[in-house]
Amino acid sequence: MIPRLRFFPDSASSISPEVNFFFILMVVLCTTVATGIAVFLIYSAIRYRRKGENEMGNQRRNYIPAEAAWIILPFFFFMGMFAWGAELYFEIERPPDNTINMYAVGRQWMWKIQHPEGQREINTLHIPVGRPVKLIMTSEDVIHSFFIPAFRTKQDVLPDRYETTWFQATKPGKYHLFCAEYCGAKHSGMIGWVYAMTPSDY
Repeated sequence: MIPRLRFFPDSASSISPEVNFFFILMVVLCTTVATGIAVFLIYSAIRYRRKGENEMGNQRRNYIPAEAAWIILPFFFFMGMFAWGAELYFEIERPPDNTINMYAVGRQWMWKIQHPEGQREINTLHIPVGRPVKLIMTSEDVIHSFFIPAFRTKQDVLPDRYETTWFQATKPGKYHLFCAEYCGAKHSGMIGWVYAMTPSDY
């Protein structure tokens, strides 16, 4: 049986579709610009190559329309991407007002999580679908990084500081939880699961 090729992990949070679309558009735009430059360089190398040892090429300088287009068009394309990316960043960084506040502590090599009602979990996190969840996090030892690929959320967790991240699951399921910052010999084993549950099951 041939495994199905997947370009993206599951998309299971309110922000993940927009992150996916922005990423794809950025890759397409950058690939188009890079391909255009490469094609132009190859064409110029062939078209304007020296055909004889004593041949002197005619240089045309200060062609203002081409230079202006080369400066202005990429500027507006990439500034538009910057503005869109900044807006998306602020949306990711600002949790809604009705979040469920939970607490997470990273340590070698586990995640300890506490719910607002007092329940505690290790390397697992149970959350309701359709409700934004805010994690208030710190580390007991070194730098860790709380990463849920399906939610497109990743937040470094530092010792002696509190960091926050938030997400809202959109469909029930079981999703990977990783530490995405090398934190020692057993870093690869610092993994867990996020269980997104229907509100009634939660």
